Amino acid sequence: MSSNYICFSIFPSLCYCYFISAKIPKGIPRLISLLPIFYLFTILPLYFSSAFLTAITTFSITWLAIFKLVLFAFDQGPLIHNASNPKIISLPVFISIAALPLRTTFTPNPNRKNPMSSAVQLVIFAVLMEIVLHHKSVIHPKLVLIFYSVMIFLMIDILIALPSLIVKNFLCLDIEIESPSDEPYCSTSLQDFWGRRWNLTVTHTLRFTVYNPVRLVLLNVIGRKWAQHSASLATFLVSGLMHELIFYYVNNGVRPSGEITGFFMLHGLCLSVEIEVKKALKDTLRLPGLVSGPLAVGFVVVTAFGLFFPPIIRNGVEKSILEEVGFCFDFLKDKMLQFSKKMSSINICLSIILSLCYSYFISSKIPKGIPRLISLLPIFYLFTILPLYFSSSFLIALTTFFITWLANFKLLLFAFNQGPLSSFTQKNATNLPIFIFMASLPLRSKQNMKNPTKKIPLNLGLEFVLFAIFLELTFHHKSQLHPKLILICYCFLVFLMIDILVALSSNIVKIILVGFELELESPSNEPYLSTSLQDFWGNRWNLTVTNTLRLTVYNPVRSVLSEVVGRMCALRVAVLATFVVSGLMHELLFYYVNRVSPSWEMTGFFVLHGLCVMVEIGVKRALKDTWRLPGFVSGLLTVGFVVVTAFGLFFPPIIRNGADERVLQEVGFCFDFIKAKMVQFVGYFR
Repeated sequence: MSSNYICFSIFPSLCYCYFISAKIPKGIPRLISLLPIFYLFTILPLYFSSAFLTAITTFSITWLAIFKLVLFAFDQGPLIHNASNPKIISLPVFISIAALPLRTTFTPNPNRKNPMSSAVQLVIFAVLMEIVLHHKSVIHPKLVLIFYSVMIFLMIDILIALPSLIVKNFLCLDIEIESPSDEPYCSTSLQDFWGRRWNLTVTHTLRFTVYNPVRLVLLNVIGRKWAQHSASLATFLVSGLMHELIFYYVNNGVRPSGEITGFFMLHGLCLSVEIEVKKALKDTLRLPGLVSGPLAVGFVVVTAFGLFFPPIIRNGVEKSILEEVGFCFDFLKDKMLQFSKKMSSINICLSIILSLCYSYFISSKIPKGIPRLISLLPIFYLFTILPLYFSSSFLIALTTFFITWLANFKLLLFAFNQGPLSSFTQKNATNLPIFIFMASLPLRSKQNMKNPTKKIPLNLGLEFVLFAIFLELTFHHKSQLHPKLILICYCFLVFLMIDILVALSSNIVKIILVGFELELESPSNEPYLSTSLQDFWGNRWNLTVTNTLRLTVYNPVRSVLSEVVGRMCALRVAVLATFVVSGLMHELLFYYVNRVSPSWEMTGFFVLHGLCVMVEIGVKRALKDTWRLPGFVSGLLTVGFVVVTAFGLFFPPIIRNGADERVLQEVGFCFDFIKAKMVQFVGYFR
């Protein structure tokens, strides 16, 4: 059974639980209905030959998924709870919570400390992986074990953070997901380490499946104190046995030595002793955190040296996992180096960062207005010529859009203490990363605005799939398509590419700036549902550009002309000026890509739409809402007008100079490369 079939077997199994088992009365009857699923989930890891995938499947499915389903059998646990209705959750949420190592909450904790950034964790993990994988022979064995301890913590955190990212940003599921751990290296006791900091996903699951039931059953038999200790020992025993099961699968059936179970039982006993000592002392004597912390973490590490790691090392498990994970890291590192050498983009990125640091530390200290604007002129010049240093058409377009257009416009606003950058220039240097990302990426910060609920839920994952389909059609089958159908495909590709690029930028910033309070708006708002040109350009299409042009062109022009030509006339001129500037920036973008004199058709496209928006506004005001087309009709007319005028004015200069072919070849090459490597990668683990 390949990994594909294993994934597909998990999906229908959880659908069975959701649609069939959920209808069976809770308790023993529902538990019996789930027994075939328990059996299937228990044998699934046996079908992998990869040690890493075997361990992941045993942890996520054989352990956590089965335990969650046991709770589900009795109407308890994360598969039951929901903010609006405690008895019902949606199927995608059910499958995500059951199959992935997620720890959910429906009441976000505002007092929780910001965890270590996932990006920082990846960097540290990569450094330790490089050391252990390529320089292990020159490192002391005890230091290698210390590295293993840190890598286990980082790997668990990363593996749980990645599904969280997928569920929240790609699948857009409305659930709050807790951090996988809470700085276990800051623990001040064993109770603090195991109960509140280390691998909280497992801690939370074991608390509901083992600790609470055992304590409840024994409470009236042996008393509260001993019931608590017995439940604690039972929890550590079960955790030890499940760890033994993981490494039994990974070791291909080698009989367990019991050392890992002994490690957890030792900690369970020490935890019970610690609790009794605390109660006996009644807080009259407590070690300083600076002392108790190293003692607690040191005890965990030392006992792991003696009991946890030996059976893993003895059977070569760490070598197998290191080789597989190391293969992935080396593969990604080599490809990133190849890409950076080919595109020569590192120096350009450094120049952008240094320029924005200058803007943040130097220009922000200069009085706003003309003086600050003059100080930014060298940055405007540099950002304008940057696209000329690329040979890739796609990167030229990307740099012109991100830097030459949006970053320059944001810095222009910044010169007058306006726009999104003006709120991140306090003396606190921690705002510098936000300033750089907001300036250099097409991001739009949230300003007390609610994200509208999408009528057609195009999440990032689905947009990727649709983009890949349209790219496949235009890249590999273009000769077989009607020219008008190709242009329709181009319309979808433009929309999807802008949405994907802006959404990816937002997700990257959210991952890297995990500790900063920064809310980012969606890049667009379903432009295919527009009911008028004003709705399309003002409220739905490419809102990052719309918001930037509103602040840099529309508002200033309208403000200056209101006292001269009147409010209504100033509004119309401001609208037209905004479209003219947008057209000129599009001409500049494709001038860089094509390196030929512009034909001005693209500017004509935007001027035409600016004039039509002006007429539309006038007609609406004249009718005063006494007559309005149905939304279905006006929507088709609006989108149809945009598409038809794009056919005649927007796409011809792009196609005439071969810009579409070059961009398709570059993006298509990347997609084909990724597709081939994914197939190769999956085949490696079969």
